[in-house]
Amino acid sequence: MINQETHILKEGFEEIADIGVRSFTIDSFSKRIKMSKKTIYKFFPTKENLISAIMHFIFNRINSSFKEVMNGEPNPAVQFIKIMETIAKFAGRTPVNKVSELKSLYPEIWKEIESFRLSHQDDFYTILRNAQKQRLARDDINMRSVAIVYINTINSTFQPEFFLKNDLPIRETIRGFVQVVARGIFTPAGLEAIKKYHEQNTI
Repeated sequence: MINQETHILKEGFEEIADIGVRSFTIDSFSKRIKMSKKTIYKFFPTKENLISAIMHFIFNRINSSFKEVMNGEPNPAVQFIKIMETIAKFAGRTPVNKVSELKSLYPEIWKEIESFRLSHQDDFYTILRNAQKQRLARDDINMRSVAIVYINTINSTFQPEFFLKNDLPIRETIRGFVQVVARGIFTPAGLEAIKKYHEQNTI
């Protein structure tokens, strides 16, 4: 059984993903999860505290997915795809106009999101370098440079206004971008492993 704080964070993410931070209130949220406002405020004194904690809750879940994939999946080419699928899943859970609300209303929290994205640069380098060592990725590419450019491209380009301006769905756009990158980085052996993974799993 999960504790009260975790329950608040889990349900809080679902509510914010559905209605956005602008419409999210402690009053309506407390009624929906059948918990007193006093209990919620005991853990999170303000709405902004709660929203920030929810984001860190999601960061922790993504970090756990990174560790799980890197420890449990032996093929680094497939690791790359699995991790990006997890990121696309969380990023695509919320309509882009609601994501835009978060950026405009809570710019400091948005900075934390950007810092979190950039913090995984070394993880992607490790994955791509291991793929190179196993001949699953091209040996004529500097993977340190690729990891830096890849993460910074995601961070600077995949902003709410980009998706809104171009009328692009978040999840599908990220997946399409990952496919393009994969075809440029991985060898036929790496791409074959990714193909087999896709054939065996519903995306």
